[in-house]
Amino acid sequence: MTADPSNAAPPRARFPIGLKLGLLATLLAVAPLSVVGFVLIDVNADAVESLSREVQLLALEDITRTVDQEIVEAQDALDMMGSLFADPSLDDATRMTVLRAMVTGQESVDHVALYDVEGNRVAVIAEEGLEHIEPPETLPEAMRAQIEQLHAATGPVERYGGEPRVPLAVRIRVDDRTTGYVLSLVDLEDVQQRVERLADGHFNGIENALLLVDRDLRTVAHPDRERAVSLASAEDEGILRDVDPALLGPRFSQSGEFDGADGEEMLGSAVGLTTQPWTAIAQVPQSIAYASITRMTRIVFLVVAIAIVLALLLGLLMARRISAPLGRLTHYATQLAERRFDARVDVSTSDELAVLAHSMNRAAEDLQASEEQLAKEAAIRGDLGRYLSPELVDQIVQRKADMDLGGRRRPVTVMFADVVGFTPLTEQLDPEHVVTILNELFTIQTDIIFRHGGTVDKFIGDCVMAMWGAPREHPDHARRALDAAEDMLSWLETGNERWEQQYGVTVQLAIGVHTGVAVVGNIGSEKRMEYTAIGDMVNVAARLEAMARPNQILVTEDVRRAAPDFDYADAAEHSLAGREQPIRLYEVQW
Repeated sequence: MTADPSNAAPPRARFPIGLKLGLLATLLAVAPLSVVGFVLIDVNADAVESLSREVQLLALEDITRTVDQEIVEAQDALDMMGSLFADPSLDDATRMTVLRAMVTGQESVDHVALYDVEGNRVAVIAEEGLEHIEPPETLPEAMRAQIEQLHAATGPVERYGGEPRVPLAVRIRVDDRTTGYVLSLVDLEDVQQRVERLADGHFNGIENALLLVDRDLRTVAHPDRERAVSLASAEDEGILRDVDPALLGPRFSQSGEFDGADGEEMLGSAVGLTTQPWTAIAQVPQSIAYASITRMTRIVFLVVAIAIVLALLLGLLMARRISAPLGRLTHYATQLAERRFDARVDVSTSDELAVLAHSMNRAAEDLQASEEQLAKEAAIRGDLGRYLSPELVDQIVQRKADMDLGGRRRPVTVMFADVVGFTPLTEQLDPEHVVTILNELFTIQTDIIFRHGGTVDKFIGDCVMAMWGAPREHPDHARRALDAAEDMLSWLETGNERWEQQYGVTVQLAIGVHTGVAVVGNIGSEKRMEYTAIGDMVNVAARLEAMARPNQILVTEDVRRAAPDFDYADAAEHSLAGREQPIRLYEVQW
């Protein structure tokens, strides 16, 4: 009777496979060559990509500083000019003389336009030869409103006198009152020159390597000056493809590999500017960025190919002696891949192949046991997931949750959501339909509670009790509870449309929410327990639900303080059963 190979002792190799393949291992190092080669490729690829992106980010940072410097210097100059109009000690003639001198002496501003408080242009002072620069006749109301908030504002880039300029305006204030505005069309020539120098110095003059675009995806600066002067569209740039222009701004950042406008594979980065709703882009063809990696890959493949050819020649000499056990092992591996972990393989070659067969048998046993354990855990998770939040299920399955009876005090937010007028509903419909409606309602409520990080404590008839802040702590547990309450009422509009069509009824919820300290833990007996919250604050939440009107969220002062970002309506003070002092209540406006 053949012994079960899974129970046999590990066989000792009397004729090691190293003796059979020693010459092959000595002469060839296919595996090490492959590993070393591809590791070198991978390491160098990461290094090249990282270096390329660092160069790009440095160039983009340089462009950002240049733009910021231009805007800040121009704003400082306009502030100085605006202060002249707020100086009561200067007469008009002196003021205009000084203003002309300042325009002539400033590098960042070569002209200035004065507007009255209504935004109508009053005067234009420009350097000699810039008479073709024509500032707008009126200052847009939106721009004036922005100036009132931020003191300064910029408009969209436009072509003035055949060159791109960006409008920059500041307000003139006298006695904390806006009396007018000063505007200049800031020249972007310094930015254009900086982009050209960076493209030549860091990107070897690669076409389209650097560009600056505004929120309308128009090219503001580009190594090709004609594209910047014409404000050419940059919508086809791959890194901006499928990007919402409204997202372009200080927080915008994107990098990676993409297809360029002409279909060429590119590596690039894009960052938003801090002072303008513009985006700076740096990009190079991957064929250039990864040129050294391409050469290294070809060399590695050539060396590996030669090694494989030699290995095949020598392997043919040994194939007959090892092909049979390898065939059985291959078939066994296929069985394992098919998850037939009850199968076993028997190899009696008295070498390392026999050791491998024994190890594979042991591995199959371990896999079989692991799969059974995983199946048990999956069943447990499925059962517990119907009642508990995913966080608590994970803690229970992984034995991290304390399953002993008892609890501890911790801040939580408790919500009760009850179906209003449930008794008439049960009288109007068949019990099966009532159960169907409740199951659908509880399913959605449970999903909403879990989505906002809460735990379903229990279902009480047509009411659900949930809490936030336990077992997983959330500093914003009150906000999460109110978000869940609003989502429940929002979804109810959709659910009522279907229920009214199918059953001729609608459902309304009354919701009470309170936050405070409660004792949270396992309550019950050793054989039957539930994870719940106990305390006066739970009773308060339940009473709020009983007081709430249909589709009303009623909360306490503690909730309003813990989640101040919601809209509240004062619901006056009320006396609650069991409490000596009345408490002030609020209705959440959703």
